[in-house]
Amino acid sequence: MRAVVFSRYGDESVLELTDRPAPVPADGEVLVDVRAAGVNPVDWKHREGAVRGDRPFPLGMGWDVAGVVRETVPGGPAVGEAVYGMLPLPYGGAYQELCVLPASAVAPKPARLSYAEAAAVPLAALTAWQALEAAGAAAGLRVLVHAGAGGVGHFAVQFAQNLGAHVTATASARNLDFLRGLGVHEPVDRATADLAAAEPFDVVLDTVGGPVQHAAWSLLRPGGALITLPEPVDEAHRLPGVTARRVVVTPDGGALRRIGALVDSGAVHVEVQSVLPLGEAARAHRTSREGGVRGKLVLAL
Repeated sequence: MRAVVFSRYGDESVLELTDRPAPVPADGEVLVDVRAAGVNPVDWKHREGAVRGDRPFPLGMGWDVAGVVRETVPGGPAVGEAVYGMLPLPYGGAYQELCVLPASAVAPKPARLSYAEAAAVPLAALTAWQALEAAGAAAGLRVLVHAGAGGVGHFAVQFAQNLGAHVTATASARNLDFLRGLGVHEPVDRATADLAAAEPFDVVLDTVGGPVQHAAWSLLRPGGALITLPEPVDEAHRLPGVTARRVVVTPDGGALRRIGALVDSGAVHVEVQSVLPLGEAARAHRTSREGGVRGKLVLAL
């Protein structure tokens, strides 16, 4: 089967499109004929060595898949069923023609989505879903999402709005109308906004890290919740009365079923900036690393 792998950590030039033996599912796993694979920032961080495990090289790439079940387990999805799902971290294996993943990590592909659109959903949407759950986001609360037009962000603003929260989101000026179209109540230009002058928030979702996390503490009301995604909580900036934690996404087929229902109902839009062929994985990584992607990048097989 065709697969994108890498045999040393480095820039996108270490990615290789090669032939590998087809994977064999273990107990509890399904084998999926991959039609599309999502691209996330964690992919190039893995390639650069920031996300590591203890398996030997060469290593596979990617965690988002959409495709058709080829082999299954009792009680799992049917052979021939269209599914989407997320492989468990830290080992990738989505940028290839066949992949294995736990049966509990897949769900039926939303009917209204193409395979490419479905592959854009799992990791980013589950991250947003689990982050808002961890924060206790609910109707009537004020929620701030940083980088609201990005992969995680564009799902987070829609999930929060669907919960009935009042949603503020930061983005570049070119994406403010996009955020309005997603239902964001207060789209904010990240280059010019003075968030410190805003009414305090109940929840801040930090998808950026660094100075964004540091500034987030003072934007929260007493009893509010800061959820950080790209890096651990910086204890040097902690303020009393604010709950803070880092959320690292885990596969969850049950949540993907609920997310899929929202997508099929029209309540959640999936934004795909570009669909590239598998052989252009390096280009996709370069684009992702440069930042500014609206929604997601996807590789088609």
